[in-house]
Amino acid sequence: MKQLSGKIAELRGELESFSTGVVARLKPIRTEAEALTGKLEAAIGSLRPEVDAFGGELSKQIDALDAELAEMEP
Repeated sequence: MKQLSGKIAELRGELESFSTGVVARLKPIRTEAEALTGKLEAAIGSLRPEVDAFGGELSKQIDALDAELAEMEP
């Protein structure tokens, strides 16, 4: 019984050590991922006006072509 209690204490210590190590390694990775996510959101946000303008122009061209086709129909 004493050996079993000792082994449990040893395993508990290893688990706590492992947990501490994992947290220490994951925290900087998470921070970096959050920073990259912010940069990605900013980049996409800066592209949005260009995409919206392009989409608007493309929509106008499609509408103009639709109007031309409608005039050609008997």
